[in-house]
Amino acid sequence: MRKILVLIAIVAVALVAGSSSAVAATRLRGIADHLMLQAEDLGGSVPGPVEDGLTWPLLPQPCADAPVPLPVVSRQQAADFGATFRVYENVARYRNSNAARGYVRELKAQLARCGVGGGDNGFDPVADDVYGPDSTLFFGNYDLGDRYVAYGVAATGRYVVVVLMSDARIGAPDVTLLNGLTNQAITRVRT
Repeated sequence: MRKILVLIAIVAVALVAGSSSAVAATRLRGIADHLMLQAEDLGGSVPGPVEDGLTWPLLPQPCADAPVPLPVVSRQQAADFGATFRVYENVARYRNSNAARGYVRELKAQLARCGVGGGDNGFDPVADDVYGPDSTLFFGNYDLGDRYVAYGVAATGRYVVVVLMSDARIGAPDVTLLNGLTNQAITRVRT
């Protein structure tokens, strides 16, 4: 009888441990397709994977020596947009809304501390709270500030959305288009 009770206890522990890891695995699943920008948002361009060797980070950290809150899971994609633009999107899910807002607060603080201004390589803050509270718009300068990429970043709920736009032809993306795409990305994660 004692052996049977011990065996039942072992099986019960194994089932609980197994179901806990199954629940954890379910929670850690990736970012769903409907939360990402779609072809209809991108002028018909079908998004795909981000190419190897992308120079600009999709979860920016302007001060190399200062950490930023990290997400539980994130997903990136890229698409051509119009004749010259390339759009990159990162949707990151944090453990809660405070952690997501914490990333954007730290990003703003780092842009203020480590932003380079318009005449050097690095990040250059443009405007805060462009897309609502806990959001920012900034540039990534290169070629000594003569060319740049543009970022729209916002926290909404447990998510942080990062939209990066580059222009291979003239090195100056259309910020109005970026703002529209960032707002659409925010709308998608709110649904």
